[in-house]
Amino acid sequence: METIVSSLVGLLTDPIKQYVVTPIKQHISYSFTCDSNVQRLHDEVEQLKNKRFRLQQSVDAATRKGDEIYPNVTEWLSTAAKDIEEAEELIHGREEAKKKCFLGFCPNLKTRYQLSKKAYKEASVKGKLLQDAQGLDPISFSPSPPQIIEDNKYGRDALPSRRLILHQIMDALNDPNLNIIGVYGLGGIGKTTLANEILRKAAEQKLFGTVILVAVSQTPDLRRIQGEIADPLGLEFQAKEVPGRARELQQALNKVKVLIILDDLWQKLDLNAVGIPSGDACGGCKILLTSRRKHVLSNEMCTQKEFPLAVLEPEETWRLFEMSVSKAKDPELRAIATEIAKKCAGLPLLILIVATDLRNKGIHAWKDKLIQLSCLENKEIYEQVNEVIKSSYENLIDEEAKSLFLLCPQFGNPNIRIQDLLVYCAGLGLFKHMDSIEGARNRVLTLIDKLKDECLLLDGDKAGFIKIHDLVRDIALTIASDVQHAFVSTSKVTSTELRNKDWTRISLRCSDIAELPEVLECPKAELFSLFAEDLNLDIPNSFFAEVTQLKVLHFTEVNFVFGFRSSLGFLTSLQTLSLERCRLDNLAIIAELKQLELLSLANSSMEELPREIKALTRLKLLDLRDCWNLQVIPANVLSNLCLLEELYMLNGFHGWELEGNASLVELKNLSHLTTLEIEVEDEKLLPKDWFFNGLQNYKIYVGHFHLSFGSEEYESSRVLQLELTSIGLMHRIKEFLKGTEVLHLDEVKGIENLLFDYGQLETDSLGKLRFLEIRNCHSLKNLFPFSCHKCLPQLQKIEVESCDNMEAIVGEGSEGEVMEFPQLTSLKLEHLPHLMGFCQTSGMIVFI
Repeated sequence: METIVSSLVGLLTDPIKQYVVTPIKQHISYSFTCDSNVQRLHDEVEQLKNKRFRLQQSVDAATRKGDEIYPNVTEWLSTAAKDIEEAEELIHGREEAKKKCFLGFCPNLKTRYQLSKKAYKEASVKGKLLQDAQGLDPISFSPSPPQIIEDNKYGRDALPSRRLILHQIMDALNDPNLNIIGVYGLGGIGKTTLANEILRKAAEQKLFGTVILVAVSQTPDLRRIQGEIADPLGLEFQAKEVPGRARELQQALNKVKVLIILDDLWQKLDLNAVGIPSGDACGGCKILLTSRRKHVLSNEMCTQKEFPLAVLEPEETWRLFEMSVSKAKDPELRAIATEIAKKCAGLPLLILIVATDLRNKGIHAWKDKLIQLSCLENKEIYEQVNEVIKSSYENLIDEEAKSLFLLCPQFGNPNIRIQDLLVYCAGLGLFKHMDSIEGARNRVLTLIDKLKDECLLLDGDKAGFIKIHDLVRDIALTIASDVQHAFVSTSKVTSTELRNKDWTRISLRCSDIAELPEVLECPKAELFSLFAEDLNLDIPNSFFAEVTQLKVLHFTEVNFVFGFRSSLGFLTSLQTLSLERCRLDNLAIIAELKQLELLSLANSSMEELPREIKALTRLKLLDLRDCWNLQVIPANVLSNLCLLEELYMLNGFHGWELEGNASLVELKNLSHLTTLEIEVEDEKLLPKDWFFNGLQNYKIYVGHFHLSFGSEEYESSRVLQLELTSIGLMHRIKEFLKGTEVLHLDEVKGIENLLFDYGQLETDSLGKLRFLEIRNCHSLKNLFPFSCHKCLPQLQKIEVESCDNMEAIVGEGSEGEVMEFPQLTSLKLEHLPHLMGFCQTSGMIVFI
């Protein structure tokens, strides 16, 4: 039939062929090409199924890492699943088409026609869908981490002048003609508080896709500033050096609508060097700057509009003062309180410090404070603030609190990592009768709380950090310089200036150094830190020859060339060695540092941990976090560190048990271990009954994924995240469960209930649990049996996702039974197709 039609078509003219005959031929041929069209559809569907399977695997892997999937990828997977289902039904219709008509002598042309036509069209659709899949790379992106935004400080009853300027600035941010604006005012006048309020307001009103606040400070650290801008954008830099990172950051910022607040500028900051688009190329990026000096904004940064931040009005001063110290309202103190408030000159920082100092004090202290402030009447306003801050420092009874406070300016940045404070304090031996790292940490946290109470320190911008106000930092540095002969570079330093025989604590930045001397002539130095910003910095061979009493050495971004490595051999008294983001090669010389107790190689580039580390038998802390290139830890090195108390190894080493490498069993020899952070990709490497009796803090990751919440979003000292092919492997780490605060289970096979049986877990096993996340546990039917009653007193957050057989969060319980969740504040349930409800039976659930 098809041959006859084709012969007839050949005799006709082209127009008739195109518009009449060809369509007829197409329709006639459907009945006779049914098998080939269905086979073509079958082939396309098989390709589509394979492509969808591979893409789904990639999506699952990205999701486990905490990445977010692009909407077009999710849409493609959904469309493909639906199309595959429809096509398979069509393919199954081939059997119906094989039935014959006319008593079984002729094929059923109508059925074959309909099937063939649909198969032909569906095959074309599937082919197009396969082509579309080629454009789905990348499939995911790292989500923006949660921003810490302070509470509203400008309430309706608080500070009218501040609310007014806030409204003016918000109007300016809404003005399409303004891209860069500034706020200026005295130190301590509230610029940072205003900046935080603008951040809160902009986020609340959703004016921008992202709002970011970064403290710049007197000595800008471009790498840190880049990192703090990149984090909320979910940008992970590929380039290592600042210029390359700037290009990547600028490309990312050009794609989003973003507000960047740069707080505390002292001098011109090259926005292009950072990677912040400005001028005609600013796109959707708006910039707000704060500074003590107007000319820095208008002349050096070319702001389009500047807002002055004045001192508080008298009524506002009194309002802030009485809000900060309730005793100001007492009739006995009211008159004195009013005078003290006036003497604070309308400076919020001064008001807060004075008010804090007078809390719980008697009338004699109030009278004395008034006299102190009155004596300063003829001095400059900065001097008043200086005297008050110095007074707060001098009134600290605890000498260790004073020592900790004076260490803070050594870091150069307003945000200070508490872990860095810890290793400095421990290395310098600031705490008497403190032998353990855990004890030193507790002491540091206690002293930080005391300094916060005195308003000398503030909460940091993220977990694990504290912050110091720029004005307070300046005064702390002045005191430290006088009392301890401390030196922190804030401008260019010459080789001659680095010859000071009295300096004891020295902090330098490569950008501030014209040249390094052959020898650091500071024989009394106990602490030396250098932020190189240049991995090729050349440090002379004999640089440390005269600082043999050095106790703390902290380097960031240094390339350990041979000469520099050899100079470490002079530091035989060294207690703390911190090498961050350094290039490390042969560090055999480290065996000479016999007194070393704290060693951090975090984020450094090295392939092998020096075997000579086994000679450091006094070592108490070893930090190998984020050492992505680390492939070899020689066997029996870790087990030789018999006094080790804290071991950090997340995001790095994965070579457990490989030939010549360390084994997990070795860690059992560390009888003093109190803190362990480790990841094990192969669950089968877990030793039986793997537990450490003295372990107090741990983060143990088993599997190939990363935690999406818990130790990162929430501060927690006990974290388990597990990806296990067999529930039986839980035997090996079941003891950890009893103290776990954050538990994440992903793709754990064979678990039907969280309080599972291989021997029932004790009902109080999860008594410390605060955050629980469950994903892809398809055997799981419910999380908790009703019988556990009050065994979850601390549970605050539950997330359950993609558990195909989940029927209820809480299992069966008798009528009248009560199960309590007294702390639960967040519940997230997603992709649970068989979920019937929160509770399986009529028992009562109570949320308090």
